[in-house]
Amino acid sequence: MNQSTNQSHRPQFQTKRPISNYEALNPTREDDDSIMDGFHYKSGRRYHFLDGVKYPLPCDTDETYRLKINYSISRYCWQGNIFYSPLENELAKGGMRVLDVGCGPGGWLLDMATEFPNSTFVGVDISSMIPKDQQPSNLGFLQCNIHNGLPFPDDTFDFVFMSHMFTSITEDQWQDVVDDLVRVAKPGGWIELMEGDYMNSTAGPVTREIQTQLTILMRSRGINMNIGPTVYKYFENIEDLEDEIFTGQTTTPLGNGTVGELAFKNYKASHFAVRLHECMGISKQELENMFKISQKEVDDCNTVLNIHRFYAQKKISSVKSDDSW
Repeated sequence: MNQSTNQSHRPQFQTKRPISNYEALNPTREDDDSIMDGFHYKSGRRYHFLDGVKYPLPCDTDETYRLKINYSISRYCWQGNIFYSPLENELAKGGMRVLDVGCGPGGWLLDMATEFPNSTFVGVDISSMIPKDQQPSNLGFLQCNIHNGLPFPDDTFDFVFMSHMFTSITEDQWQDVVDDLVRVAKPGGWIELMEGDYMNSTAGPVTREIQTQLTILMRSRGINMNIGPTVYKYFENIEDLEDEIFTGQTTTPLGNGTVGELAFKNYKASHFAVRLHECMGISKQELENMFKISQKEVDDCNTVLNIHRFYAQKKISSVKSDDSW
């Protein structure tokens, strides 16, 4: 497959809606504060405790808020262009079926369902974070673990979208997940992935140390924190996709301005949410002190995080026949 940065595929649509104990994130029933109903509770935060689930971040009110902020920052950095696949006209006409995999609190879904009321939108996530009273009539949600397979028949959706899932999918699971996204897309439908970088070459030494420690920790769980720029390769392995892979890229500032400061606050919160200080063998205050230095570094170095989009079309299958002539 070939990659393309063909800007003719960039949509005009813009949404208008206003190094120590690295096993510490692998809970056991002996050392958890509390375990019940598929969750474990640690230091006042609630985490998933399910077989095969490597997601290290909490699933609670604070995390829901952080994810909402993260989506708002991403939307701003993409200048309101919340999808790149060339489907705006079809979505506006209506009758399209759209799936958001790992939808979280549903920011993308709610924007899309509001802007395109004549199309149908479905979100799936391991956690239920979209209040029913906030769901418009053209939006549905299904709670499921995507690693057990998407619970939909083949060729169901016109557009399949997945973003910011790099902390939820191990390197060994990525191909199976992308295969399943393509499976549920209709022939002629589009599949779009959006993932960010974690490490950055412009980071200062303390920022780099924090990033290195989290990268090692996540690697111990099979998760590659730096997979964002290369997720297109999972498209390349799928014969049902057209050869051309389209791409887009933007950046999120860490510091230097209102958006950058908010992004840094959110970025910092995610590190405390995975209890990085415990895994590094330092106190919470020591990690806080590192982030104070890091905040100055990202301002001085103009540190940014890259965000990548990759989107491709499923082939329109020819009619197969057993007859030979």
